[in-house]
Amino acid sequence: MTKKPTDKSMLLAPTLLAALLCGTAPLSLGADFPERIASERRSAEVGLGVDRLPLLKRRAGPGAEKTAALLMERLHGRQSSLYTSDRHKREVTKDKVSLVSDQGWYLNVYADGTSVRYRNYGYLERRGDKLARPLAERFNQQELEKMGRDFIAQNLDGLVKLRKNEDLMPYFSEFEVTGGGPARKRGKMDPEMVHASTVVFTRTINGLPVLGGGSKIAVIFANNGEPVGFDYDWPRYSQTRASQQILPVAQIRGRTAQYSGLQSDDAGVQELHFECGYVDLGARKRDPRALVQGGCMRHAAKRSVIDTKAHAANQGAGHVLVASLDFLPAGKKVERDAVWERALGAGNEDPGAIKE
Repeated sequence: MTKKPTDKSMLLAPTLLAALLCGTAPLSLGADFPERIASERRSAEVGLGVDRLPLLKRRAGPGAEKTAALLMERLHGRQSSLYTSDRHKREVTKDKVSLVSDQGWYLNVYADGTSVRYRNYGYLERRGDKLARPLAERFNQQELEKMGRDFIAQNLDGLVKLRKNEDLMPYFSEFEVTGGGPARKRGKMDPEMVHASTVVFTRTINGLPVLGGGSKIAVIFANNGEPVGFDYDWPRYSQTRASQQILPVAQIRGRTAQYSGLQSDDAGVQELHFECGYVDLGARKRDPRALVQGGCMRHAAKRSVIDTKAHAANQGAGHVLVASLDFLPAGKKVERDAVWERALGAGNEDPGAIKE
């Protein structure tokens, strides 16, 4: 059975997330950059690694209409893989400006204009299969990082700005893959082929990464190196006069019971990621009135066998898989944030399950 690649947003959900982590073939493959691996290692040892953290506030964005107009002009009539044209339909709502063309491209600008998504599916539909390459021939991390940085410099200048205490850190890569196991017994395996590659960056502030959907840039490339899509969520931050006292990492982890549906001592729970820094859930998820404060992102999964016979015959079947993506506040005093307040007591909720 062949799995088709999916359009995966790089902007992460704020609390509980059910994820498809099983199957006969991957929908996507990916890997963390060494910088993220080092950040997680440091987080596991010392948490944020500071006793006090300056609190940040978000400055108002330019507005969705202004950003949409700027990008439409900047990309107008450019290369076939990344362009806009006069041939489109326009829809404006309270939270989004959407421009959609029957030529296969679309541009969405969200919230205050600091969150953007562009895709050119028409290009992939016309050329994707011809450009497909074996999994072993996919772009490597170094190539993707350079391609991503070049794209940002050439196309997002003025829209993505870094202050003197900020940097752009390569975060992870993802590859859209088709192929996998057959649907029938003794059927022929479909070869695993890469159709597109994504590189994701996050902002760091004084060396600490910003976790969540905010301060992220993702660029999608076809196999010929042409960009076919991008996401960014890039607010402007300014430092306040306030700071918060930061808890030791053990005490931050102690908040798992309050904010996560998957507890560390539950049988079958595996922690996939744990990373500490500033937390910004993104333009479409955050409490816009809240300050940007410290926290740790915890991604865990739990597998529970519900059909022992089926599971014994096939380790990829007969079980329920649940994934949870949670943000644990790191401050001794948690600053007011409506999203985190709603997440309290998550350990008593069902995070959702997918039967395999």
